[in-house]
Amino acid sequence: MKSEFEFNSPVKIVSGAGECRNIGKWVKSFGAKKVLIISGRSVSKSEYFKSMTEKMKDENTEFDIFTDTVPEPPMEIVDELADMVREKDYDLVIAVGGGSPMDTAKAVCMLKNNEGKIKDYLFGGDKTPKNPSVSLICIPTTAGSGSEVSCASVIEDTTANIKLSCTHPNLYPKLAILDPLIQLDMPKSVTAGTGMDAMTHAIESYTSKNASIMSAMYSRRAIELIAEHLPIVINDPNNIDSRMHMAIASTMAAVAFANGGLGAVHGISQATGGIAHTPHGITNAILLPKVMKYNCMGNTEKFADIAKILGADTDNMTTKEAAEEAAVLIAKMNAEIGIPDKLSSLGVTEDMFDEIVEGTLGYRLLWMNPIEVKDELVYKILEESL
Repeated sequence: MKSEFEFNSPVKIVSGAGECRNIGKWVKSFGAKKVLIISGRSVSKSEYFKSMTEKMKDENTEFDIFTDTVPEPPMEIVDELADMVREKDYDLVIAVGGGSPMDTAKAVCMLKNNEGKIKDYLFGGDKTPKNPSVSLICIPTTAGSGSEVSCASVIEDTTANIKLSCTHPNLYPKLAILDPLIQLDMPKSVTAGTGMDAMTHAIESYTSKNASIMSAMYSRRAIELIAEHLPIVINDPNNIDSRMHMAIASTMAAVAFANGGLGAVHGISQATGGIAHTPHGITNAILLPKVMKYNCMGNTEKFADIAKILGADTDNMTTKEAAEEAAVLIAKMNAEIGIPDKLSSLGVTEDMFDEIVEGTLGYRLLWMNPIEVKDELVYKILEESL
């Protein structure tokens, strides 16, 4: 594990039950005059969202609301919204939602002050943000994506049927508000999928070749918190303490992967999502134990440690046996919280494999994976996941 590293975490984080109701205070701290709230339709109908915006009205905060974000945001919606933000000259954006609204908002805030379309800035494009983004406040309604503290925006390139990211320090939000009360309306399936998305972030960043002493500290603690609190919120959705710990764990895992990196799970998942339009968190969850089965040989000590964190009695196991047990325990956790075991349940078919493999091998963080990833391995994982 690297003891020489760069570590960046510039986002101010505020946490607490009911903190969203203080949004007016935070808007004033930015001196904002024209505010845009970007959210999704279901979130915008929640009572807590309505109470937050009513409070803003009472405080005479001028704002508009955009609720037409969609999962796995396509570049066309991002470009259309960016044109509106440029035209109306908003000076603060508030993203309220899961990863898709927050990723949409980060891209839009960047484009407001930089020319061109989002495709110009996605991986493989020819532009880099030159000007600072519009200030952004992120309020996650799920405990999974960690987009509230990352400098990446994952967007679907609909011309190539693949999800790509725009990654640049200018995309960091200025403030993240972690409020468990706005996460209480999450359906159980969303809680499970986003929770395992956070677990994937934590495990991949912990075992990444790019992990450092600093990033591993965040990763390991996130694994501990998710293992303890995700089963609780699945069975007791209104448990505010565990919701709070899941929100914190998700954010910690995101800080870890923003600095330590990701690996094959995300490479395969993003390629699969772009082709089959599968939900990101569930796709990660299905792939995670399958990938871990092979990755554990790249760093048996860390995977053995993960098994111990997940509750395995490793005292009478060899390091190799304990490392292999980690994948078994993640698969069991998936089953216990209602995650399907097969990608076919999400509409993935064998005739998609060639495109998925091609997209996976183009994933820019694949070098960080604990073992080398070649096309034969990706085909094998896909076959075992189908």
